[in-house]
Amino acid sequence: MSLDTTQSRDEISLRDIYLILKRWSRFIFFVSAGLTLATLIFSLLWPKTYTSQVVVSLSLANQSNQGLLSNLPSLPGLAQGFVDLQQTKLLANQLGVDDPTRFYKARFDEKRGLLFLTAEGRSAAEASERAERILEVARKYLQRNLLEGAQANLRAAMAQTRLDLQAAQDALKSIQAELARAPDRAASSPTIAAALEARGSDPQIARATNPAYTSLSLDESRLRSQIAQLEARINTLNDLLMQPQSTSQLVNQTLLVQVLVPPAEPLRPSFPRPALFTVVAGVLGLLMGVLWAFIAEAVRSPDSEGGSP
Repeated sequence: MSLDTTQSRDEISLRDIYLILKRWSRFIFFVSAGLTLATLIFSLLWPKTYTSQVVVSLSLANQSNQGLLSNLPSLPGLAQGFVDLQQTKLLANQLGVDDPTRFYKARFDEKRGLLFLTAEGRSAAEASERAERILEVARKYLQRNLLEGAQANLRAAMAQTRLDLQAAQDALKSIQAELARAPDRAASSPTIAAALEARGSDPQIARATNPAYTSLSLDESRLRSQIAQLEARINTLNDLLMQPQSTSQLVNQTLLVQVLVPPAEPLRPSFPRPALFTVVAGVLGLLMGVLWAFIAEAVRSPDSEGGSP
């Protein structure tokens, strides 16, 4: 047999493909139909899973309330921290499940400031209920951590104010001691007054009968006013520390949680999807049948050519 004859026998034409598909058409049909039917039955009998998704926009309002809400924890950091809590016991206890990752998913988009919360359930109502639960848990988590940051600011402000008050009280005692030693009356001197004014002193002090005594008196008045303000600030800070609900209200006003997509009952299950799965199974069955037919034709012996499968 020549080389050209061997090559011509190895080549396959469209007619050969048609004959192969025709001989194996019943096999291909039954493989495709069987896989399609099995997938359809599986999809209809498999327990349905419903998914409800919540989209939340997170932002912080103006934090200029006496500096108490300044330097709060980073909101993106808190949101990502909540996402990382999915595999912890803390979140499991709050959600009431052993493994939160089985039913809940959370993802934070830092660029858009959006928190995506997903909940699954065996029914549409259960999925919606779980979505509401994880939304509430996420909201409380953010509020609690921001509240802790605000309370830390309050304690720091209280400590700094007490230090300022102590310094002002010490300065007042020193001035009062100077006033006790300074004479309260002295003759006014136009020369001294002009010199003091030339040095930038207050004209009211420079032209007083006793400029030193007048300057100390004014400093004493300013310190008394400063001490009164510091004591009032300490009382305000102490009230806020003793009444956490007031600080909590400030935090709630600062944290803006806007629910863009609220929890809702889905119309159809997310898994399984009978229509999609059946179509994919039919296509895969058809490809498997055709592939098997060509493999079988390629490996069959020359003596069996012309037979049917």
